[in-house]
Amino acid sequence: MQFSSQSWIIWVLSACAFLAVGQRAFDAIRSLSTDKTAFLAFPLTVLVPALAFLFLATRKNMLSAEGVLMQVGTMIQLLLIISLPGFALYLALGFPVVFLVIELFETRAPAPFRTWIKTRVIA
Repeated sequence: MQFSSQSWIIWVLSACAFLAVGQRAFDAIRSLSTDKTAFLAFPLTVLVPALAFLFLATRKNMLSAEGVLMQVGTMIQLLLIISLPGFALYLALGFPVVFLVIELFETRAPAPFRTWIKTRVIA
C-alpha cells in the first residue's frame, strides 16, 4: 500500500519555505554593503536546505504511514533551519530528534490521537 501526505500540507510548507528563502536572500543582499559573510554563506545555509526541502516536497508516495510523518517532520525541521539562522546548527544536529518523536508517536501515543493526526496528515 502506498501512502502520501495531504497536498495542502505540502503547499503550506512550500509557501513558508519560499517566503523564508526570499527573506534570507533579501537580508543577504542588503548586508552586502556592511558584512559579506551572510551573502557568502547563503548557498550553504539556505540553498542546500532549500534543495533538500524541494526533494522531500516532490516525493509523492511512501511505503508506510510512518515514512510520510517523517517526511513532513523533516520538512518542518528544514523550514526551521532556513528561517532561524542563529539556531541552524542546533536544528541540523536535531534531525534524529524528529525521527525519535515520530517513533514515540507511533508506539506510545493513544490510538484515537494517532488516528486523528494520521487522517489529517496522510492521504
